[in-house]
Amino acid sequence: MKTKNWASSILAAALLAEAGCGEAPKGPQPTIINGVKVDLARFQQAFNTAPPDLQSSAFKVTMSIRYAQYAEAVAAVERIANAPGLTNPQREIATNVLQQLRQVLSHSQPAPSRKS
Repeated sequence: MKTKNWASSILAAALLAEAGCGEAPKGPQPTIINGVKVDLARFQQAFNTAPPDLQSSAFKVTMSIRYAQYAEAVAAVERIANAPGLTNPQREIATNVLQQLRQVLSHSQPAPSRKS
């Protein structure tokens, strides 16, 4: 009887462990800001090995987004995207994030007030 209980317990534990193992997302996931997916993690990853001035600018982008200062983030990404010496992947991700942040900025601006 005890052997049957042990076998049942081990089987149940194995089934529970297997059920909890879902496939994890691969690669960095986008950040959703005001309904817009922004590849902020890929952007940060692309500039981890960049020169210190570009790393600093990329950090400023992250901080601007954190504090909802989207206009400042757009300006910083524009400077980064136009910086000399970027690799093609860095330029591509900077351009993509710039477009995404422009969408965020347009979604976050308040609607003009109407006067009657």
